[in-house]
Amino acid sequence: MGSASVQPSIAVSRLLRQKRKEHRLTLREVSDRLAARGNRIPTSTLLRIEQGKLDPGVRRLHLLLDLYHVPPHLVADLMEIETLAGQPPPEADLDTLYRTGLEHWKKGDVARGLAHLFAIRERVPDGPPERLLRQKATLSFAVAARNLGKFRLAKQIVDDLICEPPDESLLARVFVLASSLWRGLGSIEMALALVRHAATRVPPGGEKETAWVLHQEAKLLLELGRIDEARRVLDGALARYRSIPDAYGEARAQVLGIAIEERREGLEQAIEHARQALAFAERCGHGRVAIAATLELGRLLVRSGAVEDGLNAVREGLGQAVLVNDRFAEFLAHYQLWKIHERLGDSDRATFELKAAAYFVQLVDDDTSESAEVRALIREGKA
Repeated sequence: MGSASVQPSIAVSRLLRQKRKEHRLTLREVSDRLAARGNRIPTSTLLRIEQGKLDPGVRRLHLLLDLYHVPPHLVADLMEIETLAGQPPPEADLDTLYRTGLEHWKKGDVARGLAHLFAIRERVPDGPPERLLRQKATLSFAVAARNLGKFRLAKQIVDDLICEPPDESLLARVFVLASSLWRGLGSIEMALALVRHAATRVPPGGEKETAWVLHQEAKLLLELGRIDEARRVLDGALARYRSIPDAYGEARAQVLGIAIEERREGLEQAIEHARQALAFAERCGHGRVAIAATLELGRLLVRSGAVEDGLNAVREGLGQAVLVNDRFAEFLAHYQLWKIHERLGDSDRATFELKAAAYFVQLVDDDTSESAEVRALIREGKA
């Protein structure tokens, strides 16, 4: 009885090639080093693996990852994202692929957005003329990984990009993203230091970069409890998003404003702000942002006592998150549903939602208070 051949992962092949080059090794030197450890892989086999023509298999992959000092979880994350990307997009010039990929991502179509970014990373050669576009695509891929909850993978991509180093025009954006990743991994102080460094690398006339810096700083100030300062800084970000104009950035900033209004003005103001943010995101066609606003609205409605309305909003957000494979949004939705059903005294449903939240939290790296709570319950054997 025959067996189907294993389709090689292009992303993993590219990673292995990139890591070998970073270590300044030839294929022959890799083969010799592995031989010294008692596990030679012929250079012809290594070449086929790097070209994406041969799946390395578990044993060979482990040997190469160990030689290049690559954490295995990065490969697992890469392969998961590659699977999400699905079929490659139609042939198009690189600028069109890049622009269309970002449009798909903003609309919440994760699969098509990732497919376009993968296509760019595979097609752009290493020559100087294409370097900037390749770096832009790499940065966008890191953003996509972050938004899917793959913070450690995104951080590895950004760390590698910083070491290239990135083009001057990308420096502010790179450091803003690095700040976001450190925040997601739990270090607010490092995140604050990085975003303030990003402010020093904004190019002349860089209104978009300034908006990104202010937006990220407002998030950090909110987490540090400096609410009035966070509101002032976020207002600066919103003003710049509107002047560019950048409706996607404005929509994301409005969602952040929900939590700020909740802390400054109370529930009623926050609920109204959430409704406005949701309407704006939907009007502009930014599906992923609309999901975030919907979940925030549901959470606030439950807090205000409108439990049934809040429950319906969270269910709506969950349904949309499932459609676009937004794992972190699915986790947040199940987390909120757990809390709501606990409040309603429905222990069976609450247990079901807690287990669902426990499943999804293991697919993301984000260190929010919600994910920390669920991970603690997992360690205690309660989820």
